[in-house]
Amino acid sequence: MRLRTRWLPIIFFALAGCGNETELPQAPTLFIDRPALTFNREFEHGTYVGQTTFNSLAIQNRGLDPLEITAITLSAPSVFTLQVPEGFSPGTPLRLETYDRAFLTVAFRPTDDTEYDGTITIESNAPQQVITLNGLGVAP
Repeated sequence: MRLRTRWLPIIFFALAGCGNETELPQAPTLFIDRPALTFNREFEHGTYVGQTTFNSLAIQNRGLDPLEITAITLSAPSVFTLQVPEGFSPGTPLRLETYDRAFLTVAFRPTDDTEYDGTITIESNAPQQVITLNGLGVAP
């Protein structure tokens, strides 16, 4: 029997390459999808004064034990606003099981045509993570 499609071997080869064979550590591991949040900084541009832009950060547990996030702290000017994941509040840790994910959202609304910097610190039963924030206000 002869196959009439040339794509079938490619499909089988692609499926054979799928899979995740890495072993996870036992301890909870706080994984963030990027170390910095920038707001419209591509091509040295910025955000117009009085306008709001948003950026999100994914947090994931890459360990076998549950990750418990105990504090999320924003150290930045008031032009940055932090929205924490649903279910998190001070005194009530956010619990993430293996490969569970939560999202932080930061809004940036500049009040002046200047550069703004800040940080977000995430405390948990894994090593602390610090995410930098950077935005540029631009006069319209």
